[in-house]
Amino acid sequence: MKIDEFSQWLFAEGKAAKTIESYVNDVKGFHSYLQEKLKDVPVLSRFSFVRYKEHLMKEGYAISTINKKINSL
Repeated sequence: MKIDEFSQWLFAEGKAAKTIESYVNDVKGFHSYLQEKLKDVPVLSRFSFVRYKEHLMKEGYAISTINKKINSL
């Protein structure tokens, strides 16, 4: 699913505009991370999520923010 389609799906599900914005930004952040850091990982896997979570922790994000970002995915 493309990010635009994801956004439209969230809208159709009745999500608030700020929720949609937040979820889309979280997905875009994860996508950027995959493009920059995990170029050699061809598919989504538990490994890619674990590495992303570790990355967010190293960047100093609060645990609640990390959990929200992971839940958005």
